[in-house]
Amino acid sequence: MNPPEDRQPVPITLADAVARHARSAPDAEAVVYGEIRCGYSDLDVQVDRYAAALRAGGVARGERIAVLSTPRPEFLLTLLAAMRIGAVWVGLNPRYQLPELDYVLGHCQPVLLVSLGHADDMELHKAKLRALSAAAASLRGIVTLGAAVPGLATSLDAFLGAGDAAAVPAGLAPPPLARSDPAVIVYTSGSTGRPKGAVLPHATFFHSHAALSESLFAAGDGRRAHRIICNLPVNHVGCLADVCGSALIEGGTIVFMDGFEPARIPAVIERERITMLGGLPLMHQQVFEQSDLARFDLSSLQVVAWGGAAMPRPLLERLLTRGYRFSMHYGLTEGGSINSVSAPGASLEFLTETIGRPDHDHDYRVVTAAGAFAGSGEVGEIQIRGAGVMLEYFGDPQATRAAFTDDGWLKTGDLVEIRADGAWRFVGRFGDMFKSGGYNVYPREIELALEKHPSIAAAAIVGVPDSRYDEVGWAFVVAKPTVATTEADLKAYASERLANYKIPKRFLLVKALPVLPVGKVDKRALRALALAIASAGATDTPLPAVTR
Repeated sequence: MNPPEDRQPVPITLADAVARHARSAPDAEAVVYGEIRCGYSDLDVQVDRYAAALRAGGVARGERIAVLSTPRPEFLLTLLAAMRIGAVWVGLNPRYQLPELDYVLGHCQPVLLVSLGHADDMELHKAKLRALSAAAASLRGIVTLGAAVPGLATSLDAFLGAGDAAAVPAGLAPPPLARSDPAVIVYTSGSTGRPKGAVLPHATFFHSHAALSESLFAAGDGRRAHRIICNLPVNHVGCLADVCGSALIEGGTIVFMDGFEPARIPAVIERERITMLGGLPLMHQQVFEQSDLARFDLSSLQVVAWGGAAMPRPLLERLLTRGYRFSMHYGLTEGGSINSVSAPGASLEFLTETIGRPDHDHDYRVVTAAGAFAGSGEVGEIQIRGAGVMLEYFGDPQATRAAFTDDGWLKTGDLVEIRADGAWRFVGRFGDMFKSGGYNVYPREIELALEKHPSIAAAAIVGVPDSRYDEVGWAFVVAKPTVATTEADLKAYASERLANYKIPKRFLLVKALPVLPVGKVDKRALRALALAIASAGATDTPLPAVTR
């Protein structure tokens, strides 16, 4: 007879949480992928099988395994199996180009590479695997989802079969783990240079769940296990912790899609009775602004959740008429993924003008440029301390030291203004802020003002050198397709709402903003483009290709 849920051992890892639900609710659906359906008991058995294969392959505690995959069950099984044996898991995005893959593998030096994707061009796939094998001298094996590549890669079936047959020495089983032990390495997007590998502990997954819960469940509210779609890249902390981690800790269901395909999502919501839809605001816009949305039954959907950027107010107002509840959060990989949240029932003003309040699972402080603690109405940098904060930047002690204060607080580089109600208003990053005529200019403040214009869908501001004012702002603006606007109109609109030193000197109307693989606007690309335009004296230069 299984002990009651609250009397079972406290889970240390996400894999422990799966085992806990396997005992208390073995038939509850954990994973869906196309026609594949897997309950918690079956998932737990498969995690053990993958863990046995890793141990049979000689993977030891603390060693890295790298997984090149779309969001699918096999990716999750490698993650949970690595946790079960104390290995450190590293996700790779199939959209990475070969130089990006070379860099990450060469940097983290994994002992095993698992490639979970069928290749359209097998010869090209083989060539890529050979190149990746050469990039990481540490590799002792490569595993592929499809057929084996003689002399180079073993098939996943053969890899698992070796684990089934092996008598694994007891000495390879790791001693008990702690939540402070490393679980994953997440490589940052690299918007300011080479990506850095944030080493996140097991505690990150439980912190993300605790913080997210603050926005989903009011005090005294009965907790509900949600059914949620996972279509984020596996190298993104949002996929690992916010979606997969929180769902499995809560005993919910993950419905995998290999990638973000907005046209397919309404049908998946209808078929799988999805209760919570998470993603970036840009993703939600593409889903909910489809012309044929009304033909789908979306009655199961209860919560729309987002982070990473502000949600446009008009879209929120439309979603509110459908009766949805909203969950907004801000966070960064190094800070444990989620660091501020909205409360259940938050107003539209709160959801559109703030990034929420700091969650209660970590400690936070906001520090001014003068080194004092910021008070109401003041701007300062968010600093974080807590169990879910990254342990280090892998292999980079100098960057690690620079990321923390002398007394152990993580410096986020994110600037916020503290409102009277304790919420944070995001004003930008240290790297985004620029000085114009001696004044500090915070791009996000200007972007928020412009995005209230009825014809503007999105705006991004970057600082550009100026001989008179040191720097001035340039605005890259995406107009709504059905509404016309001009640079003069936007300048007049801004002048009615912003101090003169905040008004962008240039307004460039563009079809789309370039984005990083994680969905955030690539301001490094915009700044480079602005400099090129300024240098050439051009008045109309196309943006680089948009990366989804």
